[in-house]
Amino acid sequence: MTETTTVRPGAGQPVYPDSIGFGFAELVALLNLAHGPAATASAEALRVAKELEDPTVVSAGASSLVARGAATVEPDGTLSVSGPVAAVTRALTTATRRMQINLLTADSADSVLAVESEDYRILLQPRAFFSWFAMAQDPDITPEEANFFIMRKHLEDNPAGGATLRRLDDASGRQLLLKRSGESWTVGYSTPGAGDIDELTGLGDAEVLDHIRTIREG
Repeated sequence: MTETTTVRPGAGQPVYPDSIGFGFAELVALLNLAHGPAATASAEALRVAKELEDPTVVSAGASSLVARGAATVEPDGTLSVSGPVAAVTRALTTATRRMQINLLTADSADSVLAVESEDYRILLQPRAFFSWFAMAQDPDITPEEANFFIMRKHLEDNPAGGATLRRLDDASGRQLLLKRSGESWTVGYSTPGAGDIDELTGLGDAEVLDHIRTIREG
């Protein structure tokens, strides 16, 4: 587990990390703190579903969390977390929506997983060796605005690229495609096995947000 932290001024003010890096075994250990349907769905989104029931992986993850100071062991032997790590755990184990954002260029692909629960909204980005970086979503904007911000920033930096958005618990597999068209946007919808993609061009930000709301509702 790694952290990147921005120091915030003000005496007595808590300093929280901007992002926390977790190894896959650490995530498996955290998901097991509140095992249930939401945790299982999050494990699938994080690509660790097969490891969720593996006691060796759970033990290794718990040991790593304790060694790094991200968790403590209670007198009864149970694992305990607090602060930002507890927030990440709560989000993953009570999530009601998981949005997969793919950021594409001609020769690369990156992704962001947006996890939303009643209490917390976090972003997770995969890194090498099945590790993930977790960050808080901006609480001052709506979830759809947060999704659009990530896609828009990528396309502003990579005008010839593309971005897709999919709600992972939508069994249809339908996803929204977004491209930059000069000063406007082009969107389309893709469903596995459905053939050609119908595109809508010349859209403004507000119209794109409407399409993001549509895909978010599944």
